[in-house]
Amino acid sequence: MTTRAMGFVGFHNSGKTTLVVRVAEQLRRLGHRVGIIKSSHHPFDLAPPNTSQNTSQDTSRLAATGCAVAGIDPRQTLLVRPEPLPILSAWSLLNADILLIEGGKSLGFLPRIILPRTEPGSADDPKNLDSGLALAVWEAGGPPEIPICATVEAVVDLVLQRGFLLPALDCGACGRKDCRTLAQDIVAGLATPEDCRAMSEELSVRVNGVQLGMNPFVASIMASTIRGMLCQLKGYAPGTIDIHLESTSGGMP
Repeated sequence: MTTRAMGFVGFHNSGKTTLVVRVAEQLRRLGHRVGIIKSSHHPFDLAPPNTSQNTSQDTSRLAATGCAVAGIDPRQTLLVRPEPLPILSAWSLLNADILLIEGGKSLGFLPRIILPRTEPGSADDPKNLDSGLALAVWEAGGPPEIPICATVEAVVDLVLQRGFLLPALDCGACGRKDCRTLAQDIVAGLATPEDCRAMSEELSVRVNGVQLGMNPFVASIMASTIRGMLCQLKGYAPGTIDIHLESTSGGMP
């Protein structure tokens, strides 16, 4: 099954967070499990100024040591790592079936909705947000050739009907030079997510329900190796092979 994912890209104070919140709430009302990743070029402020919560200030002090820090309270878990994880590694931790990414103008492996609003006097050009990946513009003001979504319901429909996530391997197995080119073709209606050869069902590896993309050559080697090992076991017969493997703690690179 294709992972449904959508990016929300805009300039500073364009309303990205507000829109993502509204879309996520509507998707949850429809019964979906939604994961959200915020992609930022700036460090996150764990202790906002003048906060009355000493807990967030303590978390900031712990994170400042450069160590990985986990915070657990009765409602939630906060994880701070001293290095950036790849988007797809973070996605596998979210236990969700729909991914919404706020920000990430440089991400080329999923479609996007652009929020073209700019601050007064800004020289930012909304056309720079498209990159051939925009399915829609939120409200108005974007490139005229891109359809406009005027309601949250329209955005939700777009996420459910046309959202997708490519594995960001740039393996070229689909016949294109990278995942961005395939994503652009999908947005343009010239390809489908199923054209990605790195998400084959012949060898499917899932982590927390999220399928990992694999270069087809690597997948072929792994499949042959697994079959070669299993054929030495009593009871082996050709057919579908199911392997359950619990990862050990600290196994993430």
